[in-house]
Amino acid sequence: MEEPLVAQPNEHAAEFGDWAAEDVGLLYRLVLDRGAETRELLEEMAKWPLERLIGSFFHSDEFKATVGAALLAGARPREGAPEPGTAAWAARKLPLSEAGRARVSVARTWSCLYHALAEDPCFRSHMDADSPLTEPRAFAVLTAAAELEAQLDEVSPHRVRGWAIRPSSPDARVTVALWINGFFCCAGTTFAFRRDVQDRFGGDGLAGFEIEIPEAARRRFAEMNIEIRPVGGDFVLARGRATSEPPRPDVVSEIRDEIAEARRVLERLETRLPWVESTLSAPLSDYAAYSRIWRDAGPLPEPDDLTIDVIIDITGGTARHVEDAVQAVARQSHARHNLILIAASPQRPLAADIQQRMTWAGQAAPALVLCDTENPAERAQAALDTAVGDLVLVLTSEVILHPHALGRIAARFSAASSDLEAVYFDEDVIDPRDAEEAAQDRRRIQPRLKPDFDPDYLCQIPYVGEAVAFRREALQRLGLRREAAPHAVCDALLRAPSQAVGHVARVLAARITPETVAPDVWRACVSRHLAQAGVDAVAEPRTDLLGAETQALRIRRAPPPISASVIIPTRDGLDLLRPCIDSLLERRGENRTPFEIVIIDHESREPETRDYLAALQDQGAARVLPYSGDFNWALMNNLAAGQTQADLLVFLNNDTVALSPDWLDELAAQAMRPEVGVAGCRLIYGDGTIQHAGFVNREETYAFLCHEGVGAPGSDPGYLDRHVVVHATAAVTGACMAVRAALFRDLGGFDPGLPVEGNDVDLCLRARARGLTILYTPDATLYHLESKTRGFNHDRARQAVAEAASRLIWSRWGERFSRDPGFNPHFDRTGRPFARLRPPPPWTG
Repeated sequence: MEEPLVAQPNEHAAEFGDWAAEDVGLLYRLVLDRGAETRELLEEMAKWPLERLIGSFFHSDEFKATVGAALLAGARPREGAPEPGTAAWAARKLPLSEAGRARVSVARTWSCLYHALAEDPCFRSHMDADSPLTEPRAFAVLTAAAELEAQLDEVSPHRVRGWAIRPSSPDARVTVALWINGFFCCAGTTFAFRRDVQDRFGGDGLAGFEIEIPEAARRRFAEMNIEIRPVGGDFVLARGRATSEPPRPDVVSEIRDEIAEARRVLERLETRLPWVESTLSAPLSDYAAYSRIWRDAGPLPEPDDLTIDVIIDITGGTARHVEDAVQAVARQSHARHNLILIAASPQRPLAADIQQRMTWAGQAAPALVLCDTENPAERAQAALDTAVGDLVLVLTSEVILHPHALGRIAARFSAASSDLEAVYFDEDVIDPRDAEEAAQDRRRIQPRLKPDFDPDYLCQIPYVGEAVAFRREALQRLGLRREAAPHAVCDALLRAPSQAVGHVARVLAARITPETVAPDVWRACVSRHLAQAGVDAVAEPRTDLLGAETQALRIRRAPPPISASVIIPTRDGLDLLRPCIDSLLERRGENRTPFEIVIIDHESREPETRDYLAALQDQGAARVLPYSGDFNWALMNNLAAGQTQADLLVFLNNDTVALSPDWLDELAAQAMRPEVGVAGCRLIYGDGTIQHAGFVNREETYAFLCHEGVGAPGSDPGYLDRHVVVHATAAVTGACMAVRAALFRDLGGFDPGLPVEGNDVDLCLRARARGLTILYTPDATLYHLESKTRGFNHDRARQAVAEAASRLIWSRWGERFSRDPGFNPHFDRTGRPFARLRPPPPWTG
């Protein structure tokens, strides 16, 4: 008799509708292999109907990009085993038949657990046909993955050893096939006792196998890509590689085989890369462990003939710190460097001792510059006058360079044009608890993983830091001003062309103590820079509207004498529209920019809404433009933009409320800058948490761009103060964006072919393709009353539209803009931005 599609009454039935926040947290682990963004989100989702809750997770883009992508690539959904108790919890809380509950409760692998869910008719009733688990191709792979588990322990040119087991019948002997370079070779059966496998799966433990590689295979293949598969099946249970040294009688055939295999491998790797990266990622809070593993990862820099003068100011430094800093330079893999020490008279004996000992060790003795001035910028300038190298790097004795730091810096200069004048890099801090350990053994904390150069960002806070390498001629031209100390280097960067400053996205230095900001000094530096550049702006201490603590400045730019048109599409929804319009009218007197309100009425039917719109128009408070037809946000805004003579267009959602008093002046001041394409604002949910603080690129087709800051408290300044400073961003949301009217027309407006999703991003990327900057500004902050959990919407039609838009945006712009210059490549791209770390990609230098 066929099982019904609903769970049978049982002792756990009452629990299905009684979910706590902790249960939702376990669902995150079960489906997405991570924690939730906030506790508040867990508590809110615990109130959802079960069908919505299950569907939202198992149909999410993140689940598709990890488990779904792995299955479609012919691989296991996830490696390893579920945490203890996960299967029992899933059997108790998920909607399952009695038989399904029994299968789930004993699942010891992810493959078995997911297969038991996908196979259960009750659980399948909550899934769509294209679910990552129930889609036919994925389900076939999942079935094969759940049937057998295997592992290779030893691979040589003569034999392979490993284990294989059928989790559902751990006592049964298993026969597996050995494939080499895509060809079936031979088979073997399990026979050897394996205690580790018995402990994990039970049974008699006779799961080990050993298979001899035939001599004919060794003669044919010098390089052997070995696969263990089920007999008669294509699913790869385990892989290995061995090298032999036989003659090669059929070189052409072998090359063709290798090319075909390489294509298959590349396809598999490309599909699995995001998932693999997510499994290697670590929380930012675990940076010490991450640093130990990945600090030296990646290819070494190519030898370079540029000479680097390293200037170390040892004034006031302890003997231990000076010794560590000097030896870090002496150990550099880049041989072409000179060391220059700056010392005050009391430290002359220490400097002389270093010179003598380095000579005894066969190392080049450092030059010594004696300078008794108390100003560090004057000391550095004095040493700069003695430099002779192509490049110069000024440090203090509290900075310890990574052994390949100078090589990576030189490589960055060599790879760029001669216009590159300065290069900065990422840093971290040595854990003070390890003060007595050898420098290379000390733990690292507080990483400063910086964005690429952003002059707006720098004007607000000297995020680049003072460890910057310059072309010697450039630094001599820019100079180090004594008034700018301790920020003389960043002050010099203010005077450099923005395109002349580069970034090596690698941690190349560790500090004994973190750098600190001298707010008054930096404010004076920036004020001087703005005045010399002829910018009508004032640098002032930043007081964040939402209470974020920061030492960043606010650069308050004067709005130009222009007019603005605020364009708002709506359809009924008077409970949202009225607060929006009221906030604009209430803030009118606090903004110098004159503006009109243009409301696009998309077939409003409610009498109250129609009366309200008519009243606004009669009072001269707004113009109302009727629009009929299918909802097309892009087309509606294009039509409205064509009916205004304003200099600035502000596109605004009807569910927003202006919070910043001078929100419009800020958007006008930023968007009317000739180098800016689009300016966007900070959006806050009704509960005070962040909905939008700009976008980041994520290098994935289905998740190309992601809102930054979602769910964080409004008072959270963000990583390196990102939420509370104006900075370049990948894109901004059309819920509130400002663009020059002439530029909007020149770009062709929004794309009506993207009627709902992606049209705002597409416009931003078209502007970036022109070389224009997209700016995020927290000084225009608005409430956005959109549902906080919209990202978990289970509306399949809406999801399909969003995915189609994402694919189209990726096809247009993915190759050009997939690498986000503002999103340091150390950060994982699959989860919440700036929350987890991934292995540094090879291209980081």
